[in-house]
Amino acid sequence: MNGRLRVASCALVIIGCDADRAGATPTPAIVAESPPARTAAAAGAAPQHGANACAKAERHGGELHWFTDDYPAALACARAKQVPLVLDLWAPWCHTCLSMQAYVLTDPRLADADRRFVFAALDTDRDGNAPVVAKFAPAAWPTFFVVSSIDESVAGRFVGAATVEQFQQFLDDGDRGARALEDSALAGHEAAARRGDRAAATKEWATAAEAYAAALRDAPAEWSRGPDVMVSMIAANVRAADWVKCREVADTYMTRTGSSASATDFSVSVLSCAAEQKDPERAASLRESVVKRLSVLVDDVGAPLSIDDRSDALLNLRVALDALGRKDEARTVASRQRTLLDQAVAKIGDPREVMMYNWPRAEVHAYLGAPLELVAALERNAKDLPDEYDPPYRLAWLLLQAGKPQDARVWAETAANKAYGPRKARAQGLLADVARAAGDVKAEHTARRAALATLEGLPAEVRSDEAIAKARAELERLGP
Repeated sequence: MNGRLRVASCALVIIGCDADRAGATPTPAIVAESPPARTAAAAGAAPQHGANACAKAERHGGELHWFTDDYPAALACARAKQVPLVLDLWAPWCHTCLSMQAYVLTDPRLADADRRFVFAALDTDRDGNAPVVAKFAPAAWPTFFVVSSIDESVAGRFVGAATVEQFQQFLDDGDRGARALEDSALAGHEAAARRGDRAAATKEWATAAEAYAAALRDAPAEWSRGPDVMVSMIAANVRAADWVKCREVADTYMTRTGSSASATDFSVSVLSCAAEQKDPERAASLRESVVKRLSVLVDDVGAPLSIDDRSDALLNLRVALDALGRKDEARTVASRQRTLLDQAVAKIGDPREVMMYNWPRAEVHAYLGAPLELVAALERNAKDLPDEYDPPYRLAWLLLQAGKPQDARVWAETAANKAYGPRKARAQGLLADVARAAGDVKAEHTARRAALATLEGLPAEVRSDEAIAKARAELERLGP
């Protein structure tokens, strides 16, 4: 499976997979701003015969068989087997995606799902996946869908990191949803959640939020999907820019999101809500609630959190503390995150598994004012993975933070040459930032022109007018 993590099993999070922009402060995850589009088959993909299509699936480190970047074949196989299709919308730059692939999707407890579903992993940056990414828009990375093989309707959706148990429940609910052609065939709260998932897939955020709220009102108190539906609901409020409802949801559900990564994902949206409050006291109250919630979570040694999940919880705790002006406490939390990550990487032998931690390690080293202490490790990872764009990208970003643009340039160029899709434009933008820091206006101009051309050349289904306008403004700032 090209680009997917090939490691053995060991065992929205959202802010982690968005906070990797060059020079950016951690913020909530980017929404893929793509309009609804045709299915891959309608877009001209060649039809596949089910038997032949099923033969293309391969195992990679676990019991599940995966189609890689081949939605038409996966759909044909699912139809031949008369089972639902599970989509993993991921990207190589997303450390939470890699963590899920390494530690959850390869878990032997999911073995039975291989006969009940067909699985497809789609790299969202690849042009060939653009029609599918537009049809099933990710709210963040990763986003998982259960899709009916009958009519390609959304039967279930999960955003961000999950425990094995959460993922099993997501599959079970999605299976029921895929088999129930009418809402009346499902329990009321399950039907409402499915309506929310479908609205969210087409970015009808207000409708999605209302459906999720209805699901939670009607659900049993111990509904296993409760925490991830809470995450989806408050995230929909944020996307709809409904800051009043966002605050109300935060106050109601903050303590009810469990001890998995869902608690962190929920907190991410609470921090977004806090940033939009006009009343400073309300904003501070929301941030204090995040600090209280995540302080308990990171101290819970029995919480079902991967290293990546725990790192994200520490990161968001630090963000909340910084926003409250509690800088010394934030720095202590950052040191704790760095130690956690450094100790984890010291036990890893697989360079691809090491790669999943490159961004959080780079970010926290830069935050602590020690970017150069990680350079050797990133150089080693780049050497070990010569075909990957992510290690050189992280290295260039880190050297730029260290005030060494000349050293950063070669790595930024390497990343820009290897990257593809929207990530290529991101790497070209980083190269432009490096040139700017070096005082090389001509090189910055060249890099920003290249980034604009990349964005304009993306498939129509995933082309972003907002990103193009921003890139054009950056270029115009430089003059002719």
